[in-house]
Amino acid sequence: MKKILIYALLALLAPASAMADEGMWLVNLFESSIYPQMKKKGLKLKPGEIYNERGTALSGAIVAVDYGMGTGSVISDRGLVITNHHVAYGDIHDLSTPENNYLENGFWAATEQDELPVKGKTVMFLRRIADVTDEAVEMRDSMIREGKFGVFGTRKIYGAIEKKYGKDTPYEVSCASMWRGEKYLLFYYEVYKDVRLVGAPPEKIGAFGGNQDNWGWPQHKGDFALYRVYGDKDGKPVPYSKDNVPIKPAKVLDISTGGVHEGDYTMVLGFPGRTNRYMSSFAVAEKQQVVNPVVIRARHERMEIIKKHMEADPKVRLLYSDKYFNLSNYADYATWENICLRRYDVAGIREAEETELQRWIAETPERQTEYGRVLADLKKGYAARAEAVRRKNYFQEAWISPSDALMTGFRVASMVNRMRKEKIDSVRVTDKAFAYALNLTKKMYAAYDPATDQEIFAAMLKLFTDNVPPQMWGDYLQQVYTRYDGNAEAIADYAFRNSACATLEKLCEYFETPRTADQIMQDPLVALAASVSTMTFSDGVRNAEEEAETDVDKTESLYAKALYRMRESKGLPQYPDANSTMRITFGNVESISPYDAVKYDFRTTVDGYLEKNDPKDFEFRVDDKMFSLIRAKDWGRWGEKGVLYTDFITNNDITGGNSGSPVLNGRGNLVGLAFDGNRESMSGDIYFHPEYARTVCVDIRFVLWIIDRYAGASGLIEEMRLVK
Repeated sequence: MKKILIYALLALLAPASAMADEGMWLVNLFESSIYPQMKKKGLKLKPGEIYNERGTALSGAIVAVDYGMGTGSVISDRGLVITNHHVAYGDIHDLSTPENNYLENGFWAATEQDELPVKGKTVMFLRRIADVTDEAVEMRDSMIREGKFGVFGTRKIYGAIEKKYGKDTPYEVSCASMWRGEKYLLFYYEVYKDVRLVGAPPEKIGAFGGNQDNWGWPQHKGDFALYRVYGDKDGKPVPYSKDNVPIKPAKVLDISTGGVHEGDYTMVLGFPGRTNRYMSSFAVAEKQQVVNPVVIRARHERMEIIKKHMEADPKVRLLYSDKYFNLSNYADYATWENICLRRYDVAGIREAEETELQRWIAETPERQTEYGRVLADLKKGYAARAEAVRRKNYFQEAWISPSDALMTGFRVASMVNRMRKEKIDSVRVTDKAFAYALNLTKKMYAAYDPATDQEIFAAMLKLFTDNVPPQMWGDYLQQVYTRYDGNAEAIADYAFRNSACATLEKLCEYFETPRTADQIMQDPLVALAASVSTMTFSDGVRNAEEEAETDVDKTESLYAKALYRMRESKGLPQYPDANSTMRITFGNVESISPYDAVKYDFRTTVDGYLEKNDPKDFEFRVDDKMFSLIRAKDWGRWGEKGVLYTDFITNNDITGGNSGSPVLNGRGNLVGLAFDGNRESMSGDIYFHPEYARTVCVDIRFVLWIIDRYAGASGLIEEMRLVK
């Protein structure tokens, strides 16, 4: 209890102060906030060596992968980029075939000509950041005065700023607000769209331990993959062409072969996705008690079905590996997030902070006028909307997204709405009106098994109808439910046997003949999709708030503004919530004692592969080559005193989007890649725990050993700059 009270008091400053290495700091503003602390921790660089707009600082070697879905870094003069295996997982999956299963066997390009183009892949370099706060605030205030701000007001501001400044630059521009509108920044990105897969270890190395080790420690994953970035002869971004050449980047990271040790300085540069550390206690309670339980239950039920089918058929495993990976990643996160929120009493910590906030508000009449009702309105609003939010989440998790065949039904139903609006008499497979739905469906059915999808549909239908009242189902679902006495499996069997949406072949065959809107709506999956309206659930939340005379989102924004102003008045440095813009976080290599009488070392060794090896468990298989290399202790130059280290942990503050981020030592040299957080850090979207939060990283020497000894791709290492 004493520890909890201490953390609660410390949290009155969080996320304002750089306590226990907390914070994802804007890369262009960190010098004035945390640079002295970074130097004390062990940083040997000047601020301009970390970020400058010439591209020659460390930031010039960091890329956002797919607009921030992950992070990568440039490690050779020929545009070689390293990121996580799990960031590349979808690409490896899409490039795989039953004959060339790169997930199972890995992929290594023998030459640059053998590298595999990845359709739609992007990496982008941050080239400049401009402060546009004054202009954006003037625009916002004018829109509010004229009553034109509305739901999309912020997006309108972004659009206007981006249009104005984007027309006279070769870069893509993106406007983002910090602290819910306290500051607006414009980011200039150079976006490359010819990106090719160079190398990736097999899943049994890149994802060793799979779902069982996910978010855990100790781990032993070789979680990395390699891409190469191509441009025209001048190194500029252009679409894919066989004539393109590898870019020559302005900055390349040096790679340290000296390893890491307890207490070593570490920093992470990357593009963290989203955090909500200005979230009220009421929002925390809603996440913990209303939203996450639905997510956990629905996704785990889907995972069990998919896993059963994957274990029964290798073809289904290849089809569903990517879906299963994505499902398990967030389902486990939500599970451990709830455990951490409860264990650390994050809602209680926020309540203590709100007591301090209320005192600050009461100090002046002006604050009372602007913020006096914030906490009372939040309490009332969240209580009023709880059941509506729960139902909306059942709609999202159990109805609209799980079944691919039902999703096709949604797309076809949307096409019918367009037909009626534009007075189109009929459509067939060759018509333009059908092309959009067909193209999306073709891609989806490339990773689809009807039997698996039907079982998912039945399970999620039962979950939905058990937890959402019939008046929200729409007429058709109510009719079918009554006809089959609520038997979800029977409803699924009827729908899949009689729907053109059940397979791509049936869909194309059905639309070989021109079909009217009324005919199409007779299809059971299309009718089911159209029966349950999205508006029913979004309106349910809005109506609940209106009855309570509150607007929760607006009040949360006002709450965040009040917190910001309170901390500003106390002279505390602050970092904004993550929003896929480049950030820097600093810390140290540090072991952990997460529970009473439990202590984990800060790094793991390759011996873990032999200890965990289980040929009967897909997630813990060790292939013959890996087994023999480990038995032979063939570490080459990548070992340390006869030991090959695999992963290590630091106390850096990261979140989703940081996957693949370089972990750098005090001299800015690459020592590892961030790929995970430990389970005790899973409250990190909302609350960073100063003692238990850890970043899990793959040791760069293990990466080099895999490339060199396992893959025999030493030519790639010759491109890199290795330092001690």
